[in-house]
Amino acid sequence: MTGYFPALQSAFGSLRFGVLGRIVLALWCLTTATGSWAAPPHLCHAGTVLTVVAHTDDDLLFMNPDQDNAIHKGLCVHTVYLTAGDRGEGLPYLQQRERGIMAAYAAMAHKSDLWDTDGLRLDGHTLLRHTLRGNPHIQLIMLRIPDPWLGPGWGSLTPLSRLESIPDTQVQSYGPYRETYTRGGLVSLLAGLIQTEYPQEVRTMDPTIQVAYQALCWRCEGHDHPDHIASARLMDDAMATAPGLYARVAYLDYPSQERAINLTDAEVERKTAIFMRYMKDDPHYCPDVSRCSEVRGPEAKWVERQYTVSNTRVTATAVR
Repeated sequence: MTGYFPALQSAFGSLRFGVLGRIVLALWCLTTATGSWAAPPHLCHAGTVLTVVAHTDDDLLFMNPDQDNAIHKGLCVHTVYLTAGDRGEGLPYLQQRERGIMAAYAAMAHKSDLWDTDGLRLDGHTLLRHTLRGNPHIQLIMLRIPDPWLGPGWGSLTPLSRLESIPDTQVQSYGPYRETYTRGGLVSLLAGLIQTEYPQEVRTMDPTIQVAYQALCWRCEGHDHPDHIASARLMDDAMATAPGLYARVAYLDYPSQERAINLTDAEVERKTAIFMRYMKDDPHYCPDVSRCSEVRGPEAKWVERQYTVSNTRVTATAVR
């Protein structure tokens, strides 16, 4: 604790660390002891971008170059992945995807791909957290909710979309922290994360698609993945109960391929390189790394585009 005292004193220097300063320090110590503390907000002098997505590649495909730019501006970039992205293939595949996303963020930061991993205690749950050793402002937070189709495929529910849409549903995450989530509990956790992070901007996926989960289809115009929509709707509810002043930016996901290319050649080149660094650890993209030399399929369109569907200011005054 003594290591943080000078920083706290600096952060609250205008108080001359009198009575009010001691109260602030006491509250900080209390929240640390009870496990609800994530990181002292003064460590992010330039501000924090909190990003919440469904899978470990959504941010690279739909929110870049914004994520890359935030890192280069010196912001704290904390990204939350709600699902394991395992496609029903279990722990080995989800770990490969996590290795890929970690490598991609290290590449964006121009740092070695070396990470410290711990458990983030928040709202009665423990979340897996990876912190980039060369730039601790970059954190990747994994909830690891399983991600198989609960049926034959498109037109079926997933665990996350079922949790979001069917009352009294529970899901259990993969280890090392096997947490059980309900819809209300997950919304509360996300709201608590917003309050803990003090973000200047919250980035989410697109909540506006009105097609029912079980009527969605692959590559149908205007359609999206049910996990994308569920993650955005859960964040809508979380932000409605999270006090603060921050920008909320929602990004267009699959349907971005139906719009014109809007990134420059240089942006496309860099975004592609970053995504390909992720691809090399994902055998669905690169079954043979030595022959994996380009982005194909709809991903080739997504790396040329980045569209937002809304950019609003959240002003919430509710108290949890």
